[in-house]
Amino acid sequence: MTRFLLLVLGLTVAGAMPTAAKAAGPRFIPVGAASPMPRAFIELCQAQPGVCTTLAGAPPPAPRRSAAQSDAHDETVGGASFLTPAPAPAQDDRDDAERMRMLKRIDASINAHVRQQSDQSLYGVPELWRPSGSGRNASGDCEDLAIQKRLDLIAAGFAPARLFFAIVYRTDIGLHTVLIARLDAGDVVLDSRSNFIEPWSSTRYAWLVAEYPGKPTRWYMTG
Repeated sequence: MTRFLLLVLGLTVAGAMPTAAKAAGPRFIPVGAASPMPRAFIELCQAQPGVCTTLAGAPPPAPRRSAAQSDAHDETVGGASFLTPAPAPAQDDRDDAERMRMLKRIDASINAHVRQQSDQSLYGVPELWRPSGSGRNASGDCEDLAIQKRLDLIAAGFAPARLFFAIVYRTDIGLHTVLIARLDAGDVVLDSRSNFIEPWSSTRYAWLVAEYPGKPTRWYMTG
């Protein structure tokens, strides 16, 4: 468990548990104080910058690109550079019903086909963020499945700025990473531990930190 998450957990979990246990709440995850990016996310961007570029919703950087040719800009995270798009609204041509159909299809496929294994058993380290893959012999833990779902949704045409990661906590499972999709009606959770997509406020998690939608280098405390 990284030092920043230990700090966040200590500061947040006591106050977050009652809120997380409510059956209803705000439609969108509340934005609190700024938080460092998870160290494992930074390492992912260092090791696989193309993945981070895709998560950010930007095309792979061209060999030569001027500011006049693109609204995107290069950003360095922990020594890793990847292309991030200029801030843009999360609107698209789909309605929530169509978005939910996409979410259910890809969420169910990844949950059904990926063998869930810990980073320790797969890579011999306590924490490593990598796409799980979705084909034969695909495997990974919670954040790996969340990354793969996000990549597959973006490939299917889901607006990248509507997808972001959040780190939550529950006493029986500890720290846990989920993918959030921002619908017009509110934020919903794609969870490797559940076959149901539900509003964030209906889950029984303590919400700790989340990525700012459309800005993957910015993270914040959720309260």
